[in-house]
Amino acid sequence: MDNLTHTLFGLALARTGLEKTTPRATAALLIGANFPDIDLVTWLSGNITYLRHHRGLTHSLAGIFCEAWIVAALLYWLDRRHSQGAARAKPVWLFLMALMGLGSHVLLDYTNSYGIRPFLPFQSRWYASDLVFIIDPWLLSILALGMALPFLFRLVYQEIGAKSGSYKLSATLTLLVVMAFWGCKWVSHQNALEELGQRSYATGTPLRVGALPRFLNPFAWYGVVETEKAYHLAFAGWQILQSDFEVRKLRTLLKTSERPIVDAAIQGDQARIFMDFARYPLFQVTPAPEGYEVISRDLRFDFATSIRRGFLCRILLDRNLKIVSERFRF
Repeated sequence: MDNLTHTLFGLALARTGLEKTTPRATAALLIGANFPDIDLVTWLSGNITYLRHHRGLTHSLAGIFCEAWIVAALLYWLDRRHSQGAARAKPVWLFLMALMGLGSHVLLDYTNSYGIRPFLPFQSRWYASDLVFIIDPWLLSILALGMALPFLFRLVYQEIGAKSGSYKLSATLTLLVVMAFWGCKWVSHQNALEELGQRSYATGTPLRVGALPRFLNPFAWYGVVETEKAYHLAFAGWQILQSDFEVRKLRTLLKTSERPIVDAAIQGDQARIFMDFARYPLFQVTPAPEGYEVISRDLRFDFATSIRRGFLCRILLDRNLKIVSERFRF
């Protein structure tokens, strides 16, 4: 998820009353809600390094416990230096608040299609619920309104001399609405998977079915159906905001038959990192002056457009199927 959503979620947690557990509890929650994205620094070493490490150890269960101690220790040290006789922060509560903020970050990242690897360094499998878009306008709006409305109401109450409302009640209701939103999305997602799996496809029986969230339509899904010979990209779910053409449209992307070339291409270092990440890799093999060009892209991020497809790995092979070069880009 985007860091604004992470921050607002952490703020909502603080406003439920957790901010009163100890001095600097809000800071612990907000820092924890964003801290795992410190792995963004790996982008300085290039796209493939970022892909390898992003949502890796800093987003794992083992990682967030270590990060909670770091955040708690830093805030406790700052509190000791600047409290000047005021109420002192309690290290155990700082750790728990930081851990809760970190946990909220991992949970939010799990809800989108990119996913997380929670069991690193012991297991590198990716997990994703595919419920919301990476930057979800509906979730962001729920959190923003839930945090902003009490402030606006307080201004109104001050003008009319009435008693102001409660931040705690608003924050609690906001988080309940978020959970209800996730619940509705989960039901819609399951229905979309069932709908896609029951359709008939010219290239055979579905082997795997995926339903990926769309940006604006909260209950519409971008379907990816894998058969033995092809991938099928289709629309599923709520048809509002979709034209009849989009609803009926079915794209069929045939798998390449050049398996020896593909098998040679994915032995490269960058290709291996990409293949560990890609859930629906589609390969395209074309002749090149040196030998062959193999392009693989992850259909999770294809989004039925040819303008600029992201998450793409390009490998050049010579005629002896030795890797000449490879390059990955978002």
